[in-house]
Amino acid sequence: MDIVDFISEERLETYENHTDRQEKAVALHNHTLQLGSSLMSMIALLELSLRNSTNQRLIEDFGDNKWLLSDHVTVPLKSFEINAINTARSHAQKAAYAKLNYREKSFLDAFAFPGGVPEGISHKTAVKKRQGLFVVSHGQIISQTTFHFWKRLYSSEYDGTLWKPSLKRVFPNKKLKRSSVSKALEVVYATRNRVAHHEPVYGERLTDAINALEFLRNSMGANGSQEDTSFKKFSRIQYFRLRMDYESFLEAWRTLT
Repeated sequence: MDIVDFISEERLETYENHTDRQEKAVALHNHTLQLGSSLMSMIALLELSLRNSTNQRLIEDFGDNKWLLSDHVTVPLKSFEINAINTARSHAQKAAYAKLNYREKSFLDAFAFPGGVPEGISHKTAVKKRQGLFVVSHGQIISQTTFHFWKRLYSSEYDGTLWKPSLKRVFPNKKLKRSSVSKALEVVYATRNRVAHHEPVYGERLTDAINALEFLRNSMGANGSQEDTSFKKFSRIQYFRLRMDYESFLEAWRTLT
């Protein structure tokens, strides 16, 4: 097989539009993948830190360490986020169910169907009923929530209910605006989705992604932009790798295009 068969002509065309030979396009493709790997590593640390910092802030400010559970309404959430939490809970139940062996799964029928398993019930329905038996913890739900859920808490819809009374302290610099945080999170989220689907990130889109990551890294937990925060220390290695791969990519781009 030719190299193009591994990549596909359609995918390689993106890079061939910027080069004069297929060999250069292949090299550019591979440099892009390497950069994408570093981007994802840095974004993963940001996502993990954002959700845990946000969760801890809301727990302290609203006085409820189980605010994600269905019978808790202390944190004022919109219907979109409530639905997202319900989905996360369902995924957590599926994850717990998946850990059981066949006998253990079948044993749950006695609790899911006290009167006996209805005749003709589909396997899918029976499984869903079994999964619904699992009571999942606040932490298990957090592990199943998405980046989209957490970034939404910094949107304009929550300016008065979450940002001003609570989440501003995740980004404590008094000069910082919520809109700046929200915009940067949107850029990072879009970048994450592109890289996850092996889509190229270059040009203005790459510049925006690097700037957004820099901004969030410098701002999370910081009273000033130059402060050496815990998040900066936590993400130092991944940040340096990203910077190295970013500079390497720019040099490759200048050389190959």
